Amino acid sequence: MYMFKTNQPKETMTNNTNQMMRVAETIRSQIHPHVLMCSAARNFGAFENEIGMYGIQFKISNTSKYKFATVRITLNGHDLYNIEIKNIRGRIVDSKTDIYCDQLSSTLENMWEKKELLNRWTKKELKYA
Repeated sequence: MYMFKTNQPKETMTNNTNQMMRVAETIRSQIHPHVLMCSAARNFGAFENEIGMYGIQFKISNTSKYKFATVRITLNGHDLYNIEIKNIRGRIVDSKTDIYCDQLSSTLENMWEKKELLNRWTKKELKYA
């Protein structure tokens, strides 16, 4: 999950790792726990993409759209998030760019759940016996 250049000094690698972990923890804290639980999110890890931006990656399963998939959320240079969902073969099946932190949970849920299912959830009224 961590991608480092081996010619970097040890101190730089430690600082980069700490910064990468802080970014990943911040992203995870901005996603509502119910959204993660409903998608069976697991195997969380920090990563650095090919242009040096940090993010978090995790696996989801048994959603209404995807049986198994990998989600990558990257902090871009505008302090916004880019989201990619890759299928089990590694192909990007859905992506969104420039997502604000307060839209992160709803955007993720809309990306991996079918619209019919989301409509049923929002139309249901809570009834107490």
